[in-house]
Amino acid sequence: MPFRNPYALLGLLSILPLIVLYLIKPKPRDVLFPSIRFLEAGKARRSAALSRMIKDPLFWLQLLILILLSIAAAGPYTLERGSPGSHLVLVLDVSASMESTFQNALGIASSELSGYDRVSIVLAESIPVVALREGSPDEARSMLDKISVLDLSADISSAMNLAYTLTGPEGGDILVISDFMSWIGDDPGATRDSLTATGASIVFADTGGGGDNVGIVGGWLTETYEGINYTCRIHNYGSARDLTIRVASQGGSSEHRTLMDADSDYYLSLSIPSGISTVSLDVRDAVSADNTAYIYAPSRGETRILYVGESSPTLAALRAIGSVDTSGEPKGYDLVVIRNSSIDGDLNRYVDSGGRIVYIPQENSPSPEYLPVRITGVVNRTGIPWARNPVFGEGIHFEEIGMRAYLEAVPRRGATTIVEVNSVPLLAYWQLGRGTVVYNALEYGSDFHLRPEYPVFWYELIRWLTGAPSLDDLNRKTGEVVPLDRQTTISTPGGTVTTQLLLLDRAGLYTFDGRRIAANLYDPVESDLRNGRSYDPGRFRSSVSTEKLVERDLSVWVILAALMLLMAELGIVRWRREL
Repeated sequence: MPFRNPYALLGLLSILPLIVLYLIKPKPRDVLFPSIRFLEAGKARRSAALSRMIKDPLFWLQLLILILLSIAAAGPYTLERGSPGSHLVLVLDVSASMESTFQNALGIASSELSGYDRVSIVLAESIPVVALREGSPDEARSMLDKISVLDLSADISSAMNLAYTLTGPEGGDILVISDFMSWIGDDPGATRDSLTATGASIVFADTGGGGDNVGIVGGWLTETYEGINYTCRIHNYGSARDLTIRVASQGGSSEHRTLMDADSDYYLSLSIPSGISTVSLDVRDAVSADNTAYIYAPSRGETRILYVGESSPTLAALRAIGSVDTSGEPKGYDLVVIRNSSIDGDLNRYVDSGGRIVYIPQENSPSPEYLPVRITGVVNRTGIPWARNPVFGEGIHFEEIGMRAYLEAVPRRGATTIVEVNSVPLLAYWQLGRGTVVYNALEYGSDFHLRPEYPVFWYELIRWLTGAPSLDDLNRKTGEVVPLDRQTTISTPGGTVTTQLLLLDRAGLYTFDGRRIAANLYDPVESDLRNGRSYDPGRFRSSVSTEKLVERDLSVWVILAALMLLMAELGIVRWRREL
């Protein structure tokens, strides 16, 4: 007889205290009469305690009760043959292209439920999701009423593989409902062939589809020190049309009109202010998720910078990026930039507490101990800078900077060199306490401040130092999963959710912990409803009349037996008048 929790059988050790209790129980005093004393003299004797245990029915009743309770806790069960139930697993495509045919998909699903006693539902999203596991047909109908189309592409093949695992060793039928217009991952037909070869029973139900559609199928954000530029691609998958494009932002709204030929592209470029902006198409078509693009640009004036030193091109570049003060104490600033100057010991406390410093040396500049390098002199010869470790500024061509001379410096232990010339660090950093110190000698003896990349360099350096998220982190595609540090309550386009893994399943804005993320479909394949794939529907395999193993729990019967023995024990105690 198998047990679900065999470790509970350790409870059988409880019979040991029971035996010890009866062994040490005080024995009754025997009174011998002279008339029978001669009979006792020749009689063999045995242990009084052992004799008492053997003769006392309470001992055996209590022993059996302890044994039965231990067995019941271990969860005994038997395996019996039973008739198999019918199981249907629905794989439902909820991608954006299903919008115009989704009601047809729900109708197909509902019509197939009546012939089964168990129904599971798998949603084909970018990551498949089990919406119902072995529920009744009524539960399946209730669940179907709650399902809607999402603004993403579907991995139908992964959903089919998940559905096959849900059928288990007993098997079942898998019904895949989709328009088969587009998907990510493997081809559903190839997946069906491989699963069928292993014994799966799979049928494809095509919901139809197609339709006239125009959509925003791509969007790109470019950061410069002057601002943020947004460019989107609009494609017309239908007949020629006049299209109105509306742009809304905190700076106001505008309209753009264009005549789009069939199967043509239109590119719209805009300068985006900080905050939320939208680009929307004034059109009614088959897919609504690609008619609006959401853009989020964080405010650029949030970084407070303290600049210490004489006026220079560095100061002009910093003022174009954020709020810059030229006097004050380091405490309270996000960044301190020092050019050919020195300040008192407050700087060490500022760095230790998590502050950030950029030190720009000049000839005869001091070499403070907090620098990641030790300045030793000047080298009056040319050189070509080389980005040894480009932790930021990958688009900046450091090798094109003209160097007439450079400062000789030796990196300290623990420092990381970003740019060097002739093995001498020009740009390096290290962690000091909880803060970061950057040594920037790119501007000495060079034409770097005259190059158009100079303000871009400072913009990217500040963003890297302050840990500000990039625009790509704040503007994503639907279907992506964003891991969070902890369980977080998030306001999404579909409602409020609490999760640690945020799935961007709808186009729109996601807000949590003072942060925002904009998500857009941006999928040319999902927006194109002209070339759906046609598959043979197939048919379900004839079910084989086999039996399945059913677990029958015996714990209840064991507990009932223990209760009956307990009642018998109470009866004996009452009969003996020991209560």
